[in-house]
Amino acid sequence: MNLHFAKNLQRFGEQTALLLPDGTAISYLKLAQLADHFAQRFVQFDVWPQQVCALLCRNNLTTVVAYLCCLRHQRPLVLLDANLPQSQLDPLIRQLEIAVLIDDLGTMRRVSASAFRARPDLALLLSTSGSTGDPKSVMLSLDNLHSNALAISRYLPLQMSDVAITALPLHYSYGLSVLNSHLLCGATVLLTDYSVMNKEFWQLMRDFAVNSLAGVPFSYKMLKTLRFERLPLPALRYMTQAGGPLSDDLRQYVQLLAEQKQIPVYLMYGQTEATARIAWLRPEYLADHADCIGEPIPGGALLLRDVESRTEITEANLEGELVYQGPNVMLGYAQNSADLRSNDKMAELATGDLAILRPNGLFQITGRLKRMLKIQGKRWQLDQLETLLQRERWSTVCTGRDDLLVVAVIDANAESTAAAAVSDYLHTTLLLHPSLFKVLLVRDVPYTNNGKVHYHALLRIATGETLTEGPGGSTH
Repeated sequence: MNLHFAKNLQRFGEQTALLLPDGTAISYLKLAQLADHFAQRFVQFDVWPQQVCALLCRNNLTTVVAYLCCLRHQRPLVLLDANLPQSQLDPLIRQLEIAVLIDDLGTMRRVSASAFRARPDLALLLSTSGSTGDPKSVMLSLDNLHSNALAISRYLPLQMSDVAITALPLHYSYGLSVLNSHLLCGATVLLTDYSVMNKEFWQLMRDFAVNSLAGVPFSYKMLKTLRFERLPLPALRYMTQAGGPLSDDLRQYVQLLAEQKQIPVYLMYGQTEATARIAWLRPEYLADHADCIGEPIPGGALLLRDVESRTEITEANLEGELVYQGPNVMLGYAQNSADLRSNDKMAELATGDLAILRPNGLFQITGRLKRMLKIQGKRWQLDQLETLLQRERWSTVCTGRDDLLVVAVIDANAESTAAAAVSDYLHTTLLLHPSLFKVLLVRDVPYTNNGKVHYHALLRIATGETLTEGPGGSTH
């Protein structure tokens, strides 16, 4: 794709690309110049095209400039959380033979003497969420990034006059897709590290007349707590949600928001392995079909495969594994530098999610393949178990391994008898031996930095492994 958005920034000239919290405006032309000027550092540190770089990201100008520089000058880039512990960073540098590390202030330093060069079509490496405790790097090409940004711009009501805000981290595929899709359209992105939990965030939303807001389920949980529906934000035109399914109460809240604020809310489904987005639900379906992921994004296709035979399922309401095909499907996974040299290309992405196709043509997720335990020969679908317990009026998060089911009961009341009641239900109604399950009482659910439920953290709590806890029992 010759017109890749990162390589064609200058076509928007003096149009504002980025806004800084102090009011500084960076034009598209200036942003292109900054990105190209940053490339001089590669000469200084003897970093050649296709040598791997890593960037410690914050939602700031330096991060955007370094990111665009690497895309424009053929340096594959690993995007990392600026708060990543050194104990996780060091093995990554060794495994991927990273040449230089760029910190969140733009300082570049050589971290490897290796002259290793990756495959010519590799542009970006993003970490999977790591909620299972086994993060891998997803390999993406320029075509992956461009095609997904283009698809997003075709179903969202994006306009060149729009201002978006970085409500999510740029090292996270959803947060990055907001930046990419706006840069593709010549729109503006307001950079801030504040989150929806900070009053400064809302001041910026008002001061800069922000038009759209992106959030994961945790974001919407915070919006509900803040009573977001009461906030006067006249410039807000639409909202988006992705990063995991909404709970029943959050679905109802999102439906209420759309109604009260009279703005469309786009529920979206995606995976880092598909660059970001895979499916979207038209806002007109929100009131009646908020439990569906909707239809494939423009240019993509969805189908269902039988879990055992791998044959395609074409009949409505029959469950199978959801499979996505499209130009945004990753090149593959990388856990070492040898993977970065492979010439493989993936024709389709098996999402790991179980789904059905409804008679109305909308896809609905029913569970997750990896969210399945086999305890004493019997399969336990954890998403379905959570639904079953919800019907009994218990709010839970289920995880575990094949010898232990872990059920975390969410209840703010420390004196609650809910945990004992759930234990009794698992034993007497579902006929599980007490040695095969553990019930925890938690005040709040631990989340990963990407706002997804941290199942691995709950498993570690249940099995007594050392874990650092933040306020309210949440792992940060």
